[in-house]
Amino acid sequence: MQLHFLDFFVVGAYLGGMIFIGVWFSRRQTSRESYFLGNRNVHWSLAGISSIATLLSTITYLSTPGEVIKFGIGYYSSLFALVLVVPLINYLVIPTLMRLPVTSVYEYLERRFGSETRTTAASVFVLTRLLWMGMIIYTASLAVTEMTGWNLVAVICIMGLLTTLYTTMGGLEAVVWSDFVQFLVLAGGAVVIPLYVAYQTGAGPLAWWNVFSQAGRTEVPVFSWDLTLRVTMLGIILDNLVWNLCTHGADQVAAQRYLSTASLAAARRAVQVFAICNVGLIALLALCGMALFYFDFGRSGLSLAEFSTSIAATADNVMPRFIATQLPNGVSGLLLAALLAAAMSSVGSGINSISTVVVTDFLPRLAEKNKTHGGLVLAMSIAALSGVAAVVFAYLVSALMQRQDWNLVDLLERVLQLCVAPLGALFLSGILFWRVSQKAALLGFTLGMLTSIGISFSREIFNLERGISFMWIMPVSFLVSLMSSCVLSYLFTPPSREQLVQVGGTYKGQGPLNC
Repeated sequence: MQLHFLDFFVVGAYLGGMIFIGVWFSRRQTSRESYFLGNRNVHWSLAGISSIATLLSTITYLSTPGEVIKFGIGYYSSLFALVLVVPLINYLVIPTLMRLPVTSVYEYLERRFGSETRTTAASVFVLTRLLWMGMIIYTASLAVTEMTGWNLVAVICIMGLLTTLYTTMGGLEAVVWSDFVQFLVLAGGAVVIPLYVAYQTGAGPLAWWNVFSQAGRTEVPVFSWDLTLRVTMLGIILDNLVWNLCTHGADQVAAQRYLSTASLAAARRAVQVFAICNVGLIALLALCGMALFYFDFGRSGLSLAEFSTSIAATADNVMPRFIATQLPNGVSGLLLAALLAAAMSSVGSGINSISTVVVTDFLPRLAEKNKTHGGLVLAMSIAALSGVAAVVFAYLVSALMQRQDWNLVDLLERVLQLCVAPLGALFLSGILFWRVSQKAALLGFTLGMLTSIGISFSREIFNLERGISFMWIMPVSFLVSLMSSCVLSYLFTPPSREQLVQVGGTYKGQGPLNC
């Protein structure tokens, strides 16, 4: 791909804008409260948009069209789960987080269970988010490299260090405002591709759907007892339901957005904004997949059956290739900026959240001793180190990618989501079951982790011809973790009345569930 001056201008303007946001909000950072939570005064609309911009990384941005092209629309029936997700989060998770209030969500675990549980959860979060950030930087850098021919090492360093720079300077306010800009860039990029395909082919979504349907890409089984079947409607809805419930309650990256709002009502509105933006953006990306399938089929000269087989092998590369070879000058720069935005929004949020957790959960005494600007120097130092660590993890991820034949969705589900359900179940066991003590909770978490690993790597561990589908990893491990915590609670001394009261809980069967 030969970038025109307009492409360089668009990408340069985007990167310059991110640095400007960091410098602008750096002047408003006077304490850890402002740096980590924006003085708990972030508008609910910004918090909601920041959540979707953060959680929809480059991996999702690239994998959505690729998944649609290779396997069809089955994966995206998961969006029906949001009908249940929003009320569950708003009336079960958000009130617990906003009641205390806390800076790190893992503070709740110490109050509810004890310091060991808090340390375990915070450690799992930091390690998994570093891997997550490394994966995002690597995926985005690889896509940019394939499109432009730029050096992979240089792209990884530039992207990681620029994101670290504006995030370290501006704190959470810089993150949420940059997320807002990046969401607009993401949405703009997702709109451009279908419009351009429609202009070039003279055909619209109805024609795309007809070809897609003839290729068998619109057929989605509702349920199957065959656990190796990649996607069923029921299975993928359960997967998405558990992921959202656990991520918004037990993951600092998501929960920090709600903790930064001014009230319970504002946090609930932020969840609703997240859900609406999630459906809209994923629908646009799925439409991109259908449009690209139709566009390439029309140019291939192959029969539909032959084309369906041939394109499946390179499905994740179809969108980057289209951007590099088909779009006019300036528009290519916009899509390149969209790929960078998808990465930088997620990495920036990860850096800020890791800094929050490390300072709050691991170094509280050091933070209190560091009185300079209320511990701000320490917070910024940890943020900078987190960004550098993410760049290092990006190189480690590249070695992992060379050893597997998974597509991006497989990688996201089988590696990056291993801890999501057990960690979420750890939180929810404290909210739902009054009897669960620290020992029962940690044992339940351990059993859930073993279940996640067993399902994720079932083909390798049990020497199966086909592994169990990724869509069962989170629902099954969540159920195992939550139920085993409940059952094991009868083997240990339950928590005291005082321990429950300090987190707003109830005692002896008067909570949501009597375990």
